[in-house]
Amino acid sequence: MCVCVCAGLELMGHLGIEHGEEFVFADPENAMYNDLDLNRGVVNTFFNPATPFAFKDRLFKKDGMKDLFEVIGKWNKAFFIPPKQEQAFLQGGTFVFDDGKTILAHYDPSTAAHADIDYAVKLATDSVNSSVAAA
Repeated sequence: MCVCVCAGLELMGHLGIEHGEEFVFADPENAMYNDLDLNRGVVNTFFNPATPFAFKDRLFKKDGMKDLFEVIGKWNKAFFIPPKQEQAFLQGGTFVFDDGKTILAHYDPSTAAHADIDYAVKLATDSVNSSVAAA
């Protein structure tokens, strides 16, 4: 099962994600962000030196800006104010857990600096396949 965490389910509608309520955990109180101790704050995230390097990597990678433009294109009709002001500068992360073990823990260090999603999906798929084979 894949679980996404965000500040509010209305964000899914803005982004055109159907049935988001089935796999999105809305975290308006930051419980998950706080428990995972994700990076936060404008200085530590947006003004982090890793931010321009993350955008550089996107610019020079084949189709590196494709997903960013896709998301930005959906924001033209969206106006989302997080429930708490400080949530505007929370960075996310990518985590893969298997039976209480952490398989992957990637804390986004800055704006646009995300984990390799293909790698995360491979780890999750491999983990599920090895669990099924062992059963």
